[in-house]
Amino acid sequence: MKFNEVVGLQSVKDWLVRDADAGKIPHAQLFQGKPGSGVLPLAIAYAQYIHCEHPQNGDSCGVCRSCYQIARLEHPDLHFVFPVNKSVYAVGTSASGDLTSDSLMGKWREMVLDRSVPPGYFNERAWYDCIELGKNSQGNIARGEAAEITRKLGYKSFENGYKTVIIWMSERMNDTAANALLKLFEEPDENTLFLLLCEDSGTLLKTIVSRTRTVYVPPVEPSAMAEFLQERYGRENPLCLPVAKAAGGDVIRAVDLMETRGAGDENFEWFAEIMRRCFYTDHLGLIQWAENMASLPRESQKGFLEYALNMLRESFMYSLQMDTVSYAYGREADFLRKFSPYVHHKNMETLTEAFEKAALHIRQNGNPKIVWTHFALSISKQIYKL
Repeated sequence: MKFNEVVGLQSVKDWLVRDADAGKIPHAQLFQGKPGSGVLPLAIAYAQYIHCEHPQNGDSCGVCRSCYQIARLEHPDLHFVFPVNKSVYAVGTSASGDLTSDSLMGKWREMVLDRSVPPGYFNERAWYDCIELGKNSQGNIARGEAAEITRKLGYKSFENGYKTVIIWMSERMNDTAANALLKLFEEPDENTLFLLLCEDSGTLLKTIVSRTRTVYVPPVEPSAMAEFLQERYGRENPLCLPVAKAAGGDVIRAVDLMETRGAGDENFEWFAEIMRRCFYTDHLGLIQWAENMASLPRESQKGFLEYALNMLRESFMYSLQMDTVSYAYGREADFLRKFSPYVHHKNMETLTEAFEKAALHIRQNGNPKIVWTHFALSISKQIYKL
């Protein structure tokens, strides 16, 4: 995967290339950003650039043996680690009896290289669906994985270059695995590179964060998003420009809006319903809404909260009569024009805090019925706070 296959993020790419060309490659780096921003494809493209035999013009050549192997995710010195759990597709276990990433490497390659969406652009829930985990199940990175990484890095590199480990969703490491890897970060072998990928570094051990260089991966710029959508769906498609704004820098959401409107429509319905019930002080309806929300897969709950926070931001823009910088369009925009008077400077901060606290509790595996019931009733108190 080359840098030119990663949507936008040109300033980040230039920075990574500049440091690599100067020989400034920290042995442990933390790529922090949302899956839809392109954290995974960016990390793979960076690894390919470092391993490339003939890099040129700020990108890997794409034709040498290393580039060919990495493009197929088959390079012997590039190792992937990702959350796993019991799956019908899992093959083998580690010496400790834990499932490891190697047991699901075939499905991983299939997921990353899927050309029906931009390669590498998928979230945690999509991965779990691919390996057919239950709706409330999630993977983890356990002690056996750390031992397997240590074993692999104990060998000499096959290509006499870097040995690279990409750890996707590194926040899923348990403490035992994290502490085992910490020793590798403190005393790395020469030409060993760790790329940890996460959405929120606050969920990682502070000792790990302190030993890595953080690479912030921002949302994709609207202009780059529009260019990507026009190349994919045609420059005459009238939806490309409004969707480029509405996606909020998230390639996954942009593709969904262009092709199915599925997750976007569902999240809009959930958001509109809770706000209407708050408006009418329908407490019984709010409790029913909370129970329905709690029955969704945990990743869908997290996705709703992310969407809702964006809608709050858009509502505030409308209330300040700054809708010209809003990303909303279509029925979202119609709803916000009516709803925005109830989101203002007196309640915006407390509303945002309620959404962020709910997101934190869901990420920490809090009881969803309790979390959503408390959340819904808290929100209802803020809507009329004038």
